[in-house]
Amino acid sequence: MKFINKEGIARVRVISPGQGSSAFYKEDQLARDANAFDGGLVFIDHPSRTERKDRPERSLRDLAGSVVGTPIYEKDGAAGAGLYGDVRVAEHWRPFLEDLGADIGVSIRAGGSAVMETVGGKKTKVAEKFNPGATFDFVTQAGRGGKMVAFEAASSAANDKVNEFMEAAAFVESDGRTEETRFMEWLDEPKGEGDTMADTKLQEELTEFKDKVTTLTKERDDVLAENAKLAEALALRDAKATITESINGEKDLPDVTKTRLIESLTKSAPMKEGKLDEAALTVLVTEAVKDAKGYIESLTKVTPGIRGMGEGGNVEELEEAGHAARVERKAADYLKENKAADEAQAKQMAERFYS
Repeated sequence: MKFINKEGIARVRVISPGQGSSAFYKEDQLARDANAFDGGLVFIDHPSRTERKDRPERSLRDLAGSVVGTPIYEKDGAAGAGLYGDVRVAEHWRPFLEDLGADIGVSIRAGGSAVMETVGGKKTKVAEKFNPGATFDFVTQAGRGGKMVAFEAASSAANDKVNEFMEAAAFVESDGRTEETRFMEWLDEPKGEGDTMADTKLQEELTEFKDKVTTLTKERDDVLAENAKLAEALALRDAKATITESINGEKDLPDVTKTRLIESLTKSAPMKEGKLDEAALTVLVTEAVKDAKGYIESLTKVTPGIRGMGEGGNVEELEEAGHAARVERKAADYLKENKAADEAQAKQMAERFYS
């Protein structure tokens, strides 16, 4: 059984509801005034009457540690209902408190106000409020249920909460959510007064786990996206090499037409799952070459005497003059295949194809 963790933190039940030596303590008052203990110093033993008069600030020799954070009222705490808090124990007191943790108690030292009420048929002084600056001490006899809590008991409470969830969710059919998501949503569901500190700690741990998963998932997606871009760039490079070799092998095409075809076909190279679709590319190149040759043949028929379809000559002039005709034919094809909504869009698509 261990009472102090490796960071020097001890878990204690500061006080439980019920009749104490000075007053009767109610649950709602303990829960409401928990912040009165914020920053409190924790000592070994209550001071004697003489010590309270001679040294009200207490002695450094008896200082055991300080309260960490704000205590929390737990209806189903590891040691039963009560106000629970953490104490950072001074290193030289740790062996002492660890050894006697199961045998010593915790008792509060707090100022405040009280009222007379009837409790169990008897007129009783009932604590109404704790003033700021409240604290507690490690003592031989607990004042009102105060005690050190073994970490095994705290872990057991957390395990009980997980088991409770598993029982509650045993007959829930899978809806695509992970067990972690379902558990966190279950913790968020209102359960009346039964919610405990264990819920909060478990939810914090699961939230941290969820954040780590989200971060790792984003990093993975970023890497995959970058890899996809690199793969596409390599595929386009391969496509240009294939297109260039195929187009340059066409002896009947003028150089200016070859250059235009290589540029336009490379831009529209077909991809499939991030890779070059070689079969579709072959069809695309074949159709483009056929279309270009048909266009050149139509020009030579319209303009008799055209010869020398290599460099120079009238080819560049004919290319410029025939651009509108090519665009018009391609736009007509787009409209016929229902790939464009109207003539304007079809012409725009054709212009982009031949750019």
